[in-house]
Amino acid sequence: MPRDLDLSKIVLLVDDLDILRKMVRDFLESLGIKILEASNAAEAIHTAHSHSGKIDLLLTDVEMPGMSGWESANEIAALRPGIRILYMSAGISLQEWNDYEGKPVGNYFIRNRFECRN
Repeated sequence: MPRDLDLSKIVLLVDDLDILRKMVRDFLESLGIKILEASNAAEAIHTAHSHSGKIDLLLTDVEMPGMSGWESANEIAALRPGIRILYMSAGISLQEWNDYEGKPVGNYFIRNRFECRN
């Protein structure tokens, strides 16, 4: 890792799957990134509203029970203008992402297809 890379950021991590959220959290924390966690969209919106400091990135699952990551990201972006958003999902394709018209410009998507192998 380059020495001048600044990873002293705060990420709001949102995923309804506990094991996946824990794995991503542990990885990001190992890089020195501070994590705020939420297990659903409502909790993420509450955290974005109540956290007194800066939140540099919203890393959110797209498909969650209740409110989707797309919908909650729009609400969080209204609360936190300028927040960067990275969407992740194993349930939608890159084509579906590209076709979604409601996403704000400047946000990104990754597929989170993690596999365990022996």
